[in-house]
Amino acid sequence: MRRILISTAAATCILLFAGGERSPQANTDGPSEMTALDDLLAEDCIDEVATGIAQAARRLPQEGGVTSDEWPPNAIGGVIPPIRSVSDPFPTFDGIALDTVNDKVIFSDENRHSLLVYDRTAGGASNDPAEPVQYVFGPKTKLGFIAGVEVDPVRKEFYTVNNDSGDLLTVFSYGDHGNVQPRRSLTLPHQSWDVSLAPKRDEMAITVQQSNAISFYKRGATGTAAPIRTIRGLATELEDPHGVYFDEAHNEIITANHGNWTQIRPYSPYDPQTTDVGEYKSGAFHPSAITFHAADANGDVPPLRTIEGDLTGLNWPMGIDVDQTRDEIAVANYGDSSVRVFRRGDRGNAQAVRVIRGALTQIVGPVSVAIDTKNDELWVANYGDHTASVFPRTASGNVRPKRVLRNAPKDTPTCGFTNASAAAYDTKRDAILVPN
Repeated sequence: MRRILISTAAATCILLFAGGERSPQANTDGPSEMTALDDLLAEDCIDEVATGIAQAARRLPQEGGVTSDEWPPNAIGGVIPPIRSVSDPFPTFDGIALDTVNDKVIFSDENRHSLLVYDRTAGGASNDPAEPVQYVFGPKTKLGFIAGVEVDPVRKEFYTVNNDSGDLLTVFSYGDHGNVQPRRSLTLPHQSWDVSLAPKRDEMAITVQQSNAISFYKRGATGTAAPIRTIRGLATELEDPHGVYFDEAHNEIITANHGNWTQIRPYSPYDPQTTDVGEYKSGAFHPSAITFHAADANGDVPPLRTIEGDLTGLNWPMGIDVDQTRDEIAVANYGDSSVRVFRRGDRGNAQAVRVIRGALTQIVGPVSVAIDTKNDELWVANYGDHTASVFPRTASGNVRPKRVLRNAPKDTPTCGFTNASAAAYDTKRDAILVPN
């Protein structure tokens, strides 16, 4: 029996099918109304992959199975159930934003393409997942592989960025729930990752991985509005930028950079433009770094200062946040599952003043952090194990969190897929290879 391996980025899973088979007629009735998020996610997982499965099946040659009368001739039809699948049916915590005015915490969920809203005091010692008080989820939302998330407590809106697909900033209201359209959306450069608001300036900063840039827009920009300015170029030292913080108090833009850099060939107005093929420069790998630029910077301008070097311990730094009271920066350090805290004025090869790391912390693959100066807490979103950990604001070392917020039962594994768009079977090692 022939087996077919299919990866589906939309559902973030890998499916294995038996060739030459046709399934019974699928039920075409719509899903019944559900209120629990886990039920809704399960229903969506089935609906989401069904179309892709059917399309793929119709392209397979006949191998003794029942064929359909649809075009092309002799193609296998119907929705074929997989022999098995590798997928994560639960949400993941990716980006995080705190609203201490209205006591909310908002997460972006890259795996199931949703926004999850919880009470700020949610979580505890339970091994069971907590049900969000609100979620935004479904095809009308235009949510895809969303990364950074931001909140506007005054206007009661939350923002999120579609990273690897969609190329959209979407904005929702606190009253939005379920499968709803965004209140407004803005087309962004491809691979935009994070968003940070500047309320006094009425602006927002967006990091763009692919073009190694920070683009600035008016807060209410919609449609295909162009950025009002962009920091981009070799002198900027922006290299695969991820987390960004618009520090209005000090008129600075703070950015976490992975360190890998390449100049892409221009194919849209957002991409770095070259006037001659000879100007193209090959890519390079540099140390991870935190860069500081002037808030009004525009074009190919150098940073005001940079935190970079082996003593920093920076390794795939992701989301960042600033403690304005303590004058510190917290960084989600994905590479070694830690949170590193630096003085805001640090530069060069500076050591972190505090590091939260170790088995007791339960930090696994952190993607974002949020500092709560009002309630003296530090939040960490863990992509690696379906949790968000809450620590005392000045926690350091291998310490236990105050409480843990779960979106899946304790010890639920994650397959770690992030936009798995291809798959191959290695016959020699009997292994499935999945690039992310």
